[in-house]
Order: sequence, then structure tokens, then C-alpha cells
Amino acid sequence: MFKITQLILTASLVLLSHLSFAQTADSPSSVSQFAGPYIGLKFGVNHSSASGTTDRAAHNTVFPGVTAGYNFDVGRAVLGAEAFGDFHHGSVTSKDAGVDLRFGMPFDSLMPFIRLGFTGDDPDTRVHWGLGVEYKLTRHISAVGEWTADTSRHDGTRRRNDSFTLAAQYHFN
Repeated sequence: MFKITQLILTASLVLLSHLSFAQTADSPSSVSQFAGPYIGLKFGVNHSSASGTTDRAAHNTVFPGVTAGYNFDVGRAVLGAEAFGDFHHGSVTSKDAGVDLRFGMPFDSLMPFIRLGFTGDDPDTRVHWGLGVEYKLTRHISAVGEWTADTSRHDGTRRRNDSFTLAAQYHFN
């Protein structure tokens, strides 16, 4: 899993470094339909397990969550920051909250994206990553589907979370 984390971190840094050069004075003045602030509600399934000092077999927990973020157009791409709360009380890490960077590439009303950041609550703060797709249904409403994951090694126990969520977001643009 550490190699996947390294790969995601490296790819994100390379993409972000190239994006800083992508925006020029010749960039189109139009704003993508994904740029600006948004809030959202999500529902999902968390698949988690723990092994080591504390053992807990793999299991699923259905949970609600919230999101709030802001996206910026950077050339053709979209770069954003998102805060989130996942209330999966039955997970091996209980409920989590965190902040992620999102990098997406819009194609009309569809935007696939990657995310990378930090999450934490119980038992510690850890790297959080994922993949998703957002679809604009109307000017202000979008639907989002994503997979996110994080791993913790704390007090002799390895914990793993995989979450699959669907969200509805309201964009203030």
C-alpha cells in the first residue's frame, strides 16, 4: 500500500507542477462550470478492517457525509480544495474528517478527478486518496461518485478504510 501512496503523491506533484505553467495570459477567459464554491451531501459504504493488537474482521458500514470546497480553473484543468466529514461510526476508525486537494479534467459536463490529502479523528491523522467522477446535472447541481482510501498504523494495529460514495453537490456559481 505504501507504494501506491508514493505513486499517487508523485503523480499529484508532477501534475500540479505542470499546471502552474499551463495558465497563461492567452488562457480562455471563460470559467468552467466546475469552478467556484460548493457544498454537498453524500452517502456511501465504508469497507474497513483492523489487524494487529486490535483485530476486527473486514466489514461494511453505510454512512452519511458532508463536503464543502472551492475549485479553480487552471488552464484546461480544475484544481480544488475540499473539506469533508464521513460519519461511518461502525468503521475501524470511527468517523473521519479531512481536507483533500482535487485535480480534475472537465469534458463538457463530466469531470474525472483524483484527490489527495489528509484525514483523521480516531486513531490518528493519515494520508487520504481517491478517484472519482463528477457530472453537472444543471448549472448549480452535480452528482459525484468516488472511491477513497486511507491506511493507519497506530499502537500496533493496521487499519484500512475503503469508501464508495455517491454525492449531490450545490455549486454557488
